[in-house]
Amino acid sequence: MNKKELISAVAGQCGCTQAQAGEMYDALTGTIVSELKSGNEINMPGFGKFIAKHRPSRQMRNPATGQMMMSKAKTSAQFRASSNLKDL
Repeated sequence: MNKKELISAVAGQCGCTQAQAGEMYDALTGTIVSELKSGNEINMPGFGKFIAKHRPSRQMRNPATGQMMMSKAKTSAQFRASSNLKDL
């Protein structure tokens, strides 16, 4: 299922237009991204949890040259499915 199909399905279930469903989709994804950038987690009961996971810099080896170097610290998004979703 792609974005267009998802928006169409949501519009059909909610009884709204596809334009309104598209705005809801954009608002939902925008809110999730902004909260993760702030370092917060988003808990959606029955679905799962979005977590901002921070990875500190670490020493690593360049496989091409064998030289030791430091990686950059970064924050990435992680999703953990709820037990209800896992049981499907």
